[in-house]
Amino acid sequence: MSEFPDFAGRPRLRHRRFPWLILVTVALLASVFGGAVGAYIFPRYIFGQLLPTPTANLQRTNLVLPPLTGQNTIFDQMAQGAVVEVAERVGPTVVGIVNLARPSRGMTTLRQQGTGSGIIFDATGLIVTNQHVIDRAAEIRVVFPGNVEVKAELVGEDFITDLAVLRINPADLPQDKRALPVAEFGDSAALRVGELAVAIGNPLGLQFQRTVTAGIISAVERTLTMDDISYEVIQTDAAINSGNSGGALANARGQIIGINQAKITASGVEGMGFAIPINVARPIIDDLVRNGRVIRPWLGIRGIALSPAISAQYGLTATEGIYIDTVVERSPAHRAGLRRGDIIITWNGERLNDFERMRTLISRAGINGLVRLEIRRGNAVFSMEVRLEAAP
Repeated sequence: MSEFPDFAGRPRLRHRRFPWLILVTVALLASVFGGAVGAYIFPRYIFGQLLPTPTANLQRTNLVLPPLTGQNTIFDQMAQGAVVEVAERVGPTVVGIVNLARPSRGMTTLRQQGTGSGIIFDATGLIVTNQHVIDRAAEIRVVFPGNVEVKAELVGEDFITDLAVLRINPADLPQDKRALPVAEFGDSAALRVGELAVAIGNPLGLQFQRTVTAGIISAVERTLTMDDISYEVIQTDAAINSGNSGGALANARGQIIGINQAKITASGVEGMGFAIPINVARPIIDDLVRNGRVIRPWLGIRGIALSPAISAQYGLTATEGIYIDTVVERSPAHRAGLRRGDIIITWNGERLNDFERMRTLISRAGINGLVRLEIRRGNAVFSMEVRLEAAP
């Protein structure tokens, strides 16, 4: 090391600089050489000397990538999705229903009592909705896009299934709206839990006409009891709000698989809506169109399902079965010999503990259906046959 004086005149040491530039240069050259060996020389020596050269079979000659632009690209399909297709297909068949009533007897002025939804199912102008949507209406009006309103005729209604059929005259519509779009009914028996469900209706009034909500089929074959009537329903988490009643519940194919009916609004409950299965609704709709009412099989009794508490109240020893309180004159039950005080124990071999279950069995037996009952009368138990008839 050499010495040179500092500003104070004292000698100090000067360090020799390390040649770092040389090291950087050598490292760069080594990396370039190593890359060339790894990318070109080494593979050429391995394949052909130690290993066979890869054949052309490994080339991806059959791979076709989807286009990024143009019509109907894979990205367009993903963006649209099934819900868009369903909304475009089913939406035009869903209409608004307005229930107009007279505020009091004798008044001629009509006032809106409520609104709901309906589904066009026939090009002649037939529309299905919920019975509670048009209940006690003095006049019913159907609303189309563009706020086009026409008067509707009530073809028939059924309180038990909460269904009603209306009819409009397409000639009352503007010329460009007379060719009515018609919904296609599907098969609710083929539904699977978890599949797509799309609800279309008019929630919260007609200002939100044909609102589309989507979810899944949450459950099938549910039983919903309202006003002491049990309904077989489909459960969905697609949003169903006030005004959606009578609207469409569709599957991914754009087929109607349910008629929206109700939802649970209890605190802490979300996403529990219900629809009448279309397979349940179809025979009712057919009856309403043909007869203006639903013709059901009839037994002709009034009664109550027994339980230990009820049996004690009536002073009965039997605690199971259907206790007959009234037998209607000239009814099938009357003609078969049933009496007040009899207890129906079984229906075609099935034990009865629920009056609603017996109603279901009567419906399944149908008009002219022959059923075998096991009856308890006092201490005696015997069987009898009853042939059901059409209700008067």
